[in-house]
Amino acid sequence: CATDFEYWVAPSMQFLDFSHNLWLVGASLLVAMMAGFTGLSLTQGLSSRTPAQKKIAIAMASVALGGGIWSMHFVGMLGMQLPDPFYFDAAITLASALVAILVVGIALLLLHFGDRTPKILVSAGMIVGLGVLAMHYIGMAGLEMFRAVYTPGGIIFAIIVSSTLNVAAFSIAYGKRSHRNILLGTVCFGGAVFAVHFSAIAGTGFVAMQASTE
Repeated sequence: CATDFEYWVAPSMQFLDFSHNLWLVGASLLVAMMAGFTGLSLTQGLSSRTPAQKKIAIAMASVALGGGIWSMHFVGMLGMQLPDPFYFDAAITLASALVAILVVGIALLLLHFGDRTPKILVSAGMIVGLGVLAMHYIGMAGLEMFRAVYTPGGIIFAIIVSSTLNVAAFSIAYGKRSHRNILLGTVCFGGAVFAVHFSAIAGTGFVAMQASTE
C-alpha cells in the first residue's frame, strides 16, 4: 500500500493505482514455461558430446532460458495497466536481456563442466535466482513516464522467493536428467520466474515522473 513507500519519496508524490490484464499475465506464464522447456531440453545428453558441442548447446540454452526470463518480464509488464501509457528505454532494456542470458550461461557452465554436486546445484540456482532479480530491476530502471519505488522488505522478499524457487528448479531438473525431471524442472522454472516477477511488483509503487522546470 502507499504508506509502505511514504518514507522513500517526496510527500508531494502520489502513488498510482495499477492493475493487470489477466490474459497477458497468463501469456507471460506460458512464455516462461516454453522457455524453460526449450532451454532444459537443449542441455539434455551433453555428457556424451565434445566440449565444443557442449559450449554451442549451452550458448543456445542460455539464449532460450535467459531470453525467456526477459520475455516473461516484459510480457508481464505489457499486462500492467497504469493511468497513462508508458514505455522503456531501449538501451537499458537490452542490458537487462543480456544480464539474463549471461547469468544463465554461467550457471549452465557450472552444471556441465564439472561435478554436479549438491553445492553446484545450489550455486547454479542462486546465480540464476539473483540474475532474474537483477534483470527485473535493471529492466524497471528503463521505465519512462513513471518511476518505480521499492521498499527494503519488498526487495528482501523477492530475493528469498527467487533464490528458493530457482534452486528448487535446477535441483529437480538436474538432480536426474530424465524426461520426467525436465518436465518437472520446466514447471518449477516457469513458476519461479513468474512468481519472482509478481512478488517484486507486489513490493513496488509507481509515481508519475515530474517534468523538469529547468
